[in-house]
Order: sequence, then C-alpha cells, then structure tokens
Amino acid sequence: MWSSLRIIRWPSTIICILYLFPNAEAFNPSIFGLMRKNPRRDRQDAGFYFQSSSITHKYGRSNEMSTTSTLLMYFDFADDPILIEQNKYDNLLTNTIPSTMLQIARSTVGHGHGLYCRSSVSAGSTICTIPLEKCITLEDVRSHPELGRVLGIMQDDLEEEEGPTASMAAYLASEMLREQCAEWEEDPSLSGPHADYINILPTGRAVSQQDHVLWWSDEDVERLFEGGAAYEKALALREWVKAEGEIIEGMLVSNLAEKQMGLSVSQVRGAVTNAFVNVLNRSLYLGDGEENMLLVPVLDMAAHSIEPNIKANLGRNEMGIPAVIVTAARDVSESEELTLNCYSTLFEGHEFYVMYGFIDSP
Repeated sequence: MWSSLRIIRWPSTIICILYLFPNAEAFNPSIFGLMRKNPRRDRQDAGFYFQSSSITHKYGRSNEMSTTSTLLMYFDFADDPILIEQNKYDNLLTNTIPSTMLQIARSTVGHGHGLYCRSSVSAGSTICTIPLEKCITLEDVRSHPELGRVLGIMQDDLEEEEGPTASMAAYLASEMLREQCAEWEEDPSLSGPHADYINILPTGRAVSQQDHVLWWSDEDVERLFEGGAAYEKALALREWVKAEGEIIEGMLVSNLAEKQMGLSVSQVRGAVTNAFVNVLNRSLYLGDGEENMLLVPVLDMAAHSIEPNIKANLGRNEMGIPAVIVTAARDVSESEELTLNCYSTLFEGHEFYVMYGFIDSP
C-alpha cells in the first residue's frame, strides 16, 4: 500500500511537500518509462508536455544511467488555466504576516504564483515569522470540535506516515467544505479561522496550472502509466487515498447532516480528494517526527530549489509566541523570488513524479 511510497526526509531540516513546479529542467516521464506514451500526443487536455533540452538522467525502467538529453516543462491546457485572484493572495499575506516584506506574485522560477522578498536581506537574518496559530497543525486536527476524537484515533491507528496525512486531509476537507458553505450562504460568520488560506488552495486540475495523479481518471492512469515505472506507485497511492477517503467521506457527510448543511456526497468526495492533494504537496516537516507535520500559509508558496535562499524552523517570535521562523540561507536581493529545499534527493524519479507532479533535476 502507501508505505511503498515512503516519504524520505533529512533529519532536523525542513522538508516541505509543495505543489509548485520548478522552473528548472525537469525529466520527461515518457522518456524514462514513467509514462507509457507521449504525453503531448495523448494528453492534449491534461495540462502538460515536455520538450527536449541536457540533463543526465537515470530513472528509466532499468533505473540505470541512460543518454543525456535536455528537458523543459511546458503547459498546454486546452482551456486557459484557472488562476486564483491576486486579491486572495494579498488577503492571505495581510492577515497572516502584517507589515510583511513579502509579496506573492506570478512565479519566475516555476508556474503559478511564488513568494518574493520586497527588500534585500543578509544571510542569517529573519525574513518573517508566521504565528503557529495561523498554521494548520496536528494539534488543530485533534482539537476539531466534532471530529477531533475520531481523527485522533485515525492518526494513531494508521502507520507512522499514513496517520498524520489522512487525519490532516480529513481536517482540511472539513475546512474546505465549511468555506464552501460560507460562500454559498453569503454568510461570513460560517467561515473558519483558516479561511484566507483555504481560499488560495488548488481545488482541481488546471487551477494555478497544477495537476496531480489523484485528479486523473482511471483511464488516464492506465493509458499513460501502464508499463512504466510510475504505474505501481500511482496505483498504490490512489488505492490508499480511495480507502481512507471513503472513511473520511462518511465522517464528513454525517457531520454536515448534523449541521444541516446541504452539500452533496460528490461535493464531499471532491473536497476530500483536493485535501489529500494539498496535504501531500504542501505539508512541511519542521524537526524530527511526524508530529511536526503542519501546513504553513504563505511559506508554502515558496518554490523548490536544491540551492535555496531561505530556511525555516520552529521557534518563538519577538513576543514569545510559538511561530515558524523564516531566515535567509544566503544574501537575498530585493525582489528576488524565495525558494526552499523542499524535497529529499533520495526519492526515486518515479516516486517524485507521482507525489508531486514533476521530477527534479539531479
């Protein structure tokens, strides 16, 4: 099951699972045997294709080094990608980090939006602090007024990595549905404490130029992955999410019925899938152990880089309040886009692709 997709993290460092495509060169899954067919030909509506460019790669079906080629990633959505409104990003910044030197704008490092520093910062200096109360933590999950007890049991009963991921996804799905109700009822009082963050999260394919195998149809997976290195990983992840998702859907449908909120089962199912995608791709691990898994608004807009210009740790701000402390890993120039070392290089290429939608350059 999902344990075969084990997430590898460096001890005592931040590893975040973001869903931001790197600007850099990325591997073509069809060339490496990750996909069976040419994605440009077979997925005109799916969102991406790859064009040759000069990276030495391994990750073919034999996992041996093969010839050198260069690959650049491009998007080719049949319809225009759905871009989240800039004012939603501005609201998130204003309500998360007042008087910030940060800015969220279209990325120059990757696709979609990225995080920028408005002024120059010297290495080791603090760029911002994000109060822990603005983040979504496993303590929030266990403290959910209606679902906390059962989500705590879920977190404890599943395996080490599966429990936090599933329980966090359940919590996030409940908050997503809460914001849907608040919007449809035009009643801000129904909104929760994380409304600004929920409003910038992708909710389906092409939103912010993003895609994920959990949003694909079974036919897409069979047509594009069968026979490739990513096939078994994709099936394992989808089967695990389906199994846990059905349990979560039952919890949420019952909870919504008690609140007399008129959402359909299909809307609940969609929210659960969206929640899993966002948890898999945006979760940060600050420190050792799964108990340090959390979602950090604003910071998770930073793009991935193997040579990052920022780093983050848990600590306390100037007022002594628990917070995520973001510091410059090197000198940062004015208007430079901020990057984190988001992923462990120990991941195999096909695991990278299934979990995050791209394969990073070695």
